[in-house]
Amino acid sequence: MSKTVTISDELAARLEQLRADEGFESLDAAAETLISQGLYVGDDDVMDERTIQELRALIAEADASGPAVDWDAKAVRAEVLRRYAERNRQP
Repeated sequence: MSKTVTISDELAARLEQLRADEGFESLDAAAETLISQGLYVGDDDVMDERTIQELRALIAEADASGPAVDWDAKAVRAEVLRRYAERNRQP
């Protein structure tokens, strides 16, 4: 079943930009994907208001920071306790 939906010019422009940014083959494909995703968001889901560009910038920042390193749970715990104790000593 196929239906036609009329959207505002502003929304169409945003959709076209998303289509270009994400590489969807058509405006219809972009709209269908985004609508489908939106329909499956539950009331309990927390939506992050970040833009795609902001998310890409965060990913680039993470990539630039180097590879993930193993962390030592004991060292992290000791650091947390040290900071907690330091915070409680300050007037």
